[in-house]
Amino acid sequence: MSTNFATPVQLLRSEVNNKRPDPLKLLPGQPTVNYEATQPGMFFRNQLGSLVKVGPCSVGTAAPNAAVGWPELPNPSSLGNTLGELWLDTSISADQPAPVLKVWDGSQWIRCMPYTYASVIVSDAAPALLDHLDGTLWWNSGNGLMYILYNDGTTKQWTQVSSSTVS
Repeated sequence: MSTNFATPVQLLRSEVNNKRPDPLKLLPGQPTVNYEATQPGMFFRNQLGSLVKVGPCSVGTAAPNAAVGWPELPNPSSLGNTLGELWLDTSISADQPAPVLKVWDGSQWIRCMPYTYASVIVSDAAPALLDHLDGTLWWNSGNGLMYILYNDGTTKQWTQVSSSTVS
């Protein structure tokens, strides 16, 4: 009579937020995992000795792994973000009115979609100038006039682009 035994495999792991494994301490292809709830991910060392993250996409207002460096590691600068890593930046500002998907290109975060588009506003009161991108359209629902947010290099203003009003 044969007996089947299962041997559990335990990966190198961490539950410390943003703590990534040191690739110098890993074998090529050796998997590791960070299971901390806000920044989980799986990692491995590639054939060149660099650390590679295998998802998921980070979501939040701060870039993942922004505070790089752990005193017990010999080379903290090598533990930064990995090429192709994704971050959904949920920061909202006049220049970024909606969440933006960004990718790490090896040296910086770049927008996956490099253009930010202006929006259209329907309101009977003029929207605040600094809250919107240049090129934003505003249709004044009180009088039926259309405006565009124009920046002449010195000031921003709502510039009328239609001449007909609603009766």
